[in-house]
Amino acid sequence: MGLRARPALLLLILLRTVATQGRPPQPSLSGTLVTGVISGIAVCIILFLIGILFRILRRRQASRGAAGDYVLAECE
Repeated sequence: MGLRARPALLLLILLRTVATQGRPPQPSLSGTLVTGVISGIAVCIILFLIGILFRILRRRQASRGAAGDYVLAECE
């Protein structure tokens, strides 16, 4: 390590010690947890709505097919 690197390293250690004031830095889990929970709920709601939409469209498609069969039966 060069002579110029030592003062910079000591300064970084000193700044880190002063910034933490003896306490180790703790990550903010509350914000991350809230974001994760909201994202999970949003995904569940979107999947639920897509499922309902799929069922409605499938029923509508089936009823169109049945109506077509009735029209064909009347024409014969």
